[in-house]
Amino acid sequence: MNRLFETLERLPTSKECKFLPPVANYEKDFVSRSTADTGLPYFEFVGDLNKSESDVREYRLIRLPNGLTAFVIHDSLESKACAALDVNVGSLADPPAFQGLAHFCEHLLFMGTTKYPKENDYNAYLSANGGYSNAYTDLEDTCYYFEVTYDALEGALDRFSQFFIDPLFTEDCTDREVRAVDSEHKKNIQSDMWRQYQIEKELSSPDHPFSMFATGNQATLSGAAAELGVDLRGKLLEFHAKYYSADIMKLVVVGRDSLDQLTEWAVSKFSPILSKGMTKPLFKGHPLTEREMGKFIRVKSIRQQRTLDMTFALPDVKPFRQTKPSRYLGSLVGHEGKGSILSYVKRRGWATSIVAGRSPTSAEGFDMFKVTVSLTELGLEKYEDVIRVVFAFMQLLQSKKPQKWFQDELQRVSEIEYKFLEKSEAVNLASNLANTMQNRYLEPEWVLSDGMLLNEFDEELIEWVQGFLVPDNFRILLAARELDVDFGLTEKYYGVSYRVDAIPDALMQELRGELRFDELSLPEPNLFIPDNLEVKGQKTSADPTAEPTLLRLAEGLELWFKQDDRFFLPRGEVRINIENPRAYESPLSSIFSQLFVLVLKDSLSEITYDAQVAGLWFDIHESVDGFSISVDGFNDKLPQLLRILLTTIKNYKVDDTQFEVYSREVRKKLDNVRHAEPYSHVQTNTHYLNYATVWRYSDKLSAFPLVNKQRLQKFIESLFEQTRVQMIVMGNFAEQDALDMADMVIDVLGSKPLPDYARQWSRVLLHNPGSYVHYATMPEDANVNSSIDVSIYTGLTQNDWERVVLDLTHIIIQEPFFDQLRTKEQLGYITYCSDRKYSDGHMTLRLLVQSETNPAYVSQRISHFVRGFRKRLVDMTQEEFERYVNSLKVKREEKLKNLYGETSRYWTHVCSGYYLFDKIDRDLANLAIVGKDDIVAFWDKYINPSTALSLTSLTAAIWSTKIAQPSDEDLVKYPEISIALHGCLLRDGISDPTLEAVDAFVQSLAPGDTEDEALARMIQALCQPVATLGEDAEKTAKVIEKISEPASYVRTALSMAIEQASRDQSVAACNGDLVRPSVMVNGKANELTVGDNCGGAKSSLKNIGVIKTPDGAWVFREASTFKATLCQSGAPIPTRPLVPKYK
Repeated sequence: MNRLFETLERLPTSKECKFLPPVANYEKDFVSRSTADTGLPYFEFVGDLNKSESDVREYRLIRLPNGLTAFVIHDSLESKACAALDVNVGSLADPPAFQGLAHFCEHLLFMGTTKYPKENDYNAYLSANGGYSNAYTDLEDTCYYFEVTYDALEGALDRFSQFFIDPLFTEDCTDREVRAVDSEHKKNIQSDMWRQYQIEKELSSPDHPFSMFATGNQATLSGAAAELGVDLRGKLLEFHAKYYSADIMKLVVVGRDSLDQLTEWAVSKFSPILSKGMTKPLFKGHPLTEREMGKFIRVKSIRQQRTLDMTFALPDVKPFRQTKPSRYLGSLVGHEGKGSILSYVKRRGWATSIVAGRSPTSAEGFDMFKVTVSLTELGLEKYEDVIRVVFAFMQLLQSKKPQKWFQDELQRVSEIEYKFLEKSEAVNLASNLANTMQNRYLEPEWVLSDGMLLNEFDEELIEWVQGFLVPDNFRILLAARELDVDFGLTEKYYGVSYRVDAIPDALMQELRGELRFDELSLPEPNLFIPDNLEVKGQKTSADPTAEPTLLRLAEGLELWFKQDDRFFLPRGEVRINIENPRAYESPLSSIFSQLFVLVLKDSLSEITYDAQVAGLWFDIHESVDGFSISVDGFNDKLPQLLRILLTTIKNYKVDDTQFEVYSREVRKKLDNVRHAEPYSHVQTNTHYLNYATVWRYSDKLSAFPLVNKQRLQKFIESLFEQTRVQMIVMGNFAEQDALDMADMVIDVLGSKPLPDYARQWSRVLLHNPGSYVHYATMPEDANVNSSIDVSIYTGLTQNDWERVVLDLTHIIIQEPFFDQLRTKEQLGYITYCSDRKYSDGHMTLRLLVQSETNPAYVSQRISHFVRGFRKRLVDMTQEEFERYVNSLKVKREEKLKNLYGETSRYWTHVCSGYYLFDKIDRDLANLAIVGKDDIVAFWDKYINPSTALSLTSLTAAIWSTKIAQPSDEDLVKYPEISIALHGCLLRDGISDPTLEAVDAFVQSLAPGDTEDEALARMIQALCQPVATLGEDAEKTAKVIEKISEPASYVRTALSMAIEQASRDQSVAACNGDLVRPSVMVNGKANELTVGDNCGGAKSSLKNIGVIKTPDGAWVFREASTFKATLCQSGAPIPTRPLVPKYK
């Protein structure tokens, strides 16, 4: 590809745009300093950083001699430390012949450096110290960041800095990470967001690099290199050498250490990064020129969605930080109150939501303003009318001129938000700040506040930007699955079907003419902006209260309260559960609950939109036991908003238009579930198999024909006949405020109390010892990926000791699991380990992989990893173990950052029914005495297949339709290793050997066989007989060469088959005399043995279609039938007496 993109030789000036401010001065107010310990030079900004009054962190802005600018941030209360480094180069700088190279560089950078050559050293260090890392590549930025325990920051920074000084980019890692990038791309192929984004790029100016494919895949990276006869690694080194320059890097470091110490580390570790005199490349022109405007693009979507995008080309508006004209315009066009565009189209049943503002797919030199409308079925037919309404509102704005009072409101809200700013996660602060610092027009004193504060009203500037929102400067993208047109065009990388036409002349003429809709108007003044910002609590030397107070416990009401004694901000939060068993008693009830929530939010949107603008947020959602309401934000007018919500809920009457629109929305959401990613499906199936009452999307679809307006109204009325209210009030309230709000809730609902015995608890299913496997098929045909989710059950959640040991086990295993299966074996982009604690039931260690490879092979690789991990535990040094313990200890001791976090912690314990407010203290007490031997003992008791008497595992596997799935007969006859090897042979192009032939070969293997011997015999037995003369022989020879490679899946499967032969021999020697615990089937206990892994349960499970495999696993396809055989947990028993303060 011989495309060349012109770059600017100099920056624009005020001559080209009179509104353009000067470039920020990073010389003024910077004074020369030297680090305290080593005397290294740097420059420190001594001006005012305009920090928020509520911000307790300390900041220092410095510039290194190599041009790198850094923020070092001290936080004495922070238990985690972190850093982020943003390189001001992204996918726009990709060489046209190697699209995706910037993203590929992001992947490879983590794979070893000269100082730390081991490819997983960085992630292993972070994992052992309670941390993690991540990165992203954008149009003009690549941002790398990590988090780690506060006492491990220096070691992490030393490793992190080396990526920008001397990365290895080894040949082996380069080859493997191409597959990782390719896997990441394939994960996104069925995503409508990625598909539509690529259409926008493809249909932008070919003279601008925005038009390129940013993610990259095997074809654009290693494939392009092979086609051009060049070394991909060499191109990668060229890219890194050219662009990874200190001049265009911004660093943020956050830690508990002093500012002087953080400065010492930042200067000493990052000064060696080379300065190459670089500025980021700025490209001429705009992605949307006159050639691209005036187009009507239609796209066939994967999911049931109907989206109308109107995109306007803007000049770069990021320099105008004082006024932020795009925020002003977006706030008006995207308003949801009375007189707004959304109000107009919703009343007619044309749309459900609108988003307007500066597009996130903008970069320096160009911007775009987008109006995105989610259409209904009727709205899809009326899309031209929706466009007319949008332009009518644009004309209204132009006729009224910019409104100072509206900008004043936005400015007032931004000032309140910033003054009473809540503390954010350190790693989010670091990554956002590193990116914000890249704005060359942002003066140092405004970097901290840039994301929030508005400082000016510039009427002329707003008018100028508004002048670009005209018919001759936009294009339309209409995306829907049901579009019935001849698309004619197919996008290259995602396979998107699309069509491009000119916007109809008749419509353009209308849009250029006068459009007037009397219902449209500018917003009214916002009455929810808080007036009283007084803080009620008084700061003292005492520690914050450790738990909330139970104010009332009566039939029908449970009220908890805690006044803010930690943050001292004028903010509050109220959470309410309105319990009624009817809400989730059947699939139909579940649909009605979901529908009720949607129509409620729709009814409330006009009233509550101003509240959200003013910093008051609410949510309503359905749950297993009823409905949950949460309201949070500035407390002054929070009770007023809560009353509005409750009154609307109680008095709601079903509206014809709302019912038609949102019943279709619910149906659409259910239909879209089938298009979810495989890893999402297996997680859903695992959840279904662990809870007694869960309605699947297929259950709801079956019940959907029963949905009508009359049934919905009757359902809503029945919800509030009897209720139990569970409630917590937190923040800047007095005790009486909490009591008054509780009285208001009870009074407005007007319900009779629901007896405690009628409460609907979420019951957990108790799985029997044994290995259980659920097989499902991807409901969406086009996805090439499969997924597998393995859960190994490890004791009960309410066991304090084992809960901590599982947490430690998870921390120890997660990085090695990722490193082996994702990094080294490249099984799939999505690979992770987690733990899951089911309230009232078991805990599990979960191992999940999404892969193009057959699930039987992935299952075998996970099993192989688990079998071999005990040695790693045993060999772990005491120092390594103590690091893991310390990382968990630091995590448990982490200070609460904001009211939301504190409320969530207490509310979780209240809703669980255990009221375990001292859980952290219990965990810390156990961490103080846990030893390495305890981890090994835990592993042997629950996870080690050779020793765990009660070994219980559940595997949820979902197979892509692109992969041959074993039949029931196959599962009965052939062990999983044979199925896995057969799948690998098919994947690599050897299609003739039958599963029977492969199994015969596997059974012929002996414990003493070597891998090379077995491979040679397999080729002789299974591969050579299918070769013929001519092209087939040549093809077979290439396949044989491929499967003979050291890391091939076939070779790995052979190695596992030999190990299986050894294990089978060992099991045979045991004579099946090891007794396992009993299994409950049909209410009867059946003893299990190693030799017969199901005992008397065998015949019973077969009666419901469960298959016993030669490996001793139970495989089932119908999940509902299997789960009905399992026992359920009981209701929780509180860990303390519940004694209310008031009767």
